[in-house]
Amino acid sequence: MIGSLLGNRYRILELIGEGGMALVYKAECTLLQRIVAIKILRAQYSSDKEFVERFRREAQSAASLSHSNVVNIFDVGQDGATHYIVMEYISGTTLKDLINREAPFTLNRALRITLQISEALRHAHEHNIIHRDIKPHNILITSDGIVKVTDFGIARAVTTSGYTQTGVVMGSVQYFSPEQAKGLPVGPQSDLYSLGCVLYEMLTGEVPFQGESPIAVALKHLQEEPPLLKEIVAQQPKPVGALIQRLLAKDLEKRYPSALVLSKDLQEILGLKPEHDEFEDYPTQVLELPRREEEKNLGKGQRVEKPKKTFKTRLLNFTAVIISIMMALVLAGVGYLYLIPAKPEVAVPDLVGFELREAEKLAEENGLKLNVVKREPNEMVQPGGIISQVPKAGMIVRRGRVVDVVVSLGIETVMVPDLTGKTLIEAEILLDQAGLKRGDVYSESNRNVPEDHIIRQKPAPNTKIQKGAAVDIYRSLGPEYVEVPNFIGASLVKVQSELPSLGLVFNNSVIYKTSPYLQGNILDQKPLPGEVVPLNTEMSFVVSSGPTGINTEPERAFDHN
Repeated sequence: MIGSLLGNRYRILELIGEGGMALVYKAECTLLQRIVAIKILRAQYSSDKEFVERFRREAQSAASLSHSNVVNIFDVGQDGATHYIVMEYISGTTLKDLINREAPFTLNRALRITLQISEALRHAHEHNIIHRDIKPHNILITSDGIVKVTDFGIARAVTTSGYTQTGVVMGSVQYFSPEQAKGLPVGPQSDLYSLGCVLYEMLTGEVPFQGESPIAVALKHLQEEPPLLKEIVAQQPKPVGALIQRLLAKDLEKRYPSALVLSKDLQEILGLKPEHDEFEDYPTQVLELPRREEEKNLGKGQRVEKPKKTFKTRLLNFTAVIISIMMALVLAGVGYLYLIPAKPEVAVPDLVGFELREAEKLAEENGLKLNVVKREPNEMVQPGGIISQVPKAGMIVRRGRVVDVVVSLGIETVMVPDLTGKTLIEAEILLDQAGLKRGDVYSESNRNVPEDHIIRQKPAPNTKIQKGAAVDIYRSLGPEYVEVPNFIGASLVKVQSELPSLGLVFNNSVIYKTSPYLQGNILDQKPLPGEVVPLNTEMSFVVSSGPTGINTEPERAFDHN
């Protein structure tokens, strides 16, 4: 992807961020000659037409936003199977990184950041756009301290798509509003609750709720108060405590009704002049500036004598002449440089797939230098091999040019989470968080594990496997049902001894049949293998009497129809 031209306009420069739904690249708009950020949807989302169409509509709607605290969207497009949005490039850091490094923040700093986020939400809500995923990861801070809220549109496209909510729960559960946790429709006040979670984290350095699973955290948003909330209210000024309590109110009627009201309260606490007061708009007027007395006298036919040059004036004129001469010399030097013969040009060799040392040698042979800009996992290229390069192979460049390359780390592996005792939904969330998929689901009886909870898994917990691999799950049927094993080929005597431990009963009904199999081995059974039956179900068998044995009931057989 790096070095490619997207939409015949945007040249991809480098990968600057990764999310659950998209990859973010720094790019150059070749048409307008400016640096932009491009968010490219991951393949699993790009392949779903309904999601892509909803994503395009929401991104186009978000593009209508124009506010100093919102990351502007410039373009929405498609290049083959690649769907992307082009955004304002922000040189800075995320609020999450800032919190990790510097939290807890001072009260003034936290409130000023909250005010800017509130202003961004006010502007979006006035345009009927709800973010739905306000969290520190989606808030950028520029080098001069300006807050920029991003990902308007993407959050809505995901939450209203046909995809499972696993990805959304995984990414946002720490900042969920109670109505989101319930799966109810959300409005502007949901964004304000999430903003309250962000303010709480800035003041404490901790998220409001933690738990063993995302489901457990979501339930806490519904039932509990953040553990440090009372401490914040007690330590901070009364208006600040009331503001935080109102933001984190679980009841919508007690929560802030709008971002506009929140912004006004924040401005009052910070001692700032409200930005939304009405003002009188005066019409444009032409004002006559006072003229100098000498200029007025010109109209009366009086002659104005030119002032004599002073020593200061002569000195300034002399300085101007010196500067002009120096500039002429500089321009002459630049012109001379252009007359110097240019370095010879070479074609950039194809370095992709070569091991790093071999690539460095090949580049050196062509008079080029190599620079490793990134190392990342890759299934197709061996560890230490070149994944991509800029400039591309075949391009004509001057000798001495630096070629930027991305080096492979090989196949990415992840640790398998422990799913035992979890429900199927919780297991799916944990697998998704670990970058794994749910494999086959098997059911078996278990007296010690509750129904629909996981008994065991394959591969086992804490095993390293390739990212994206599947994990098979064995789910409990509870103590009331049993999945019938396959007894065919086993010894009847052995099976009779095992049946009680399996929750099955031998009904003493045995049909013996002549067969080439060993005497006493089971030829058929009822119920059939794999059937799920109630506990203590009776089992019947057809048993081999051997090749020369006596068939006691030759006409009888099980009817499995």
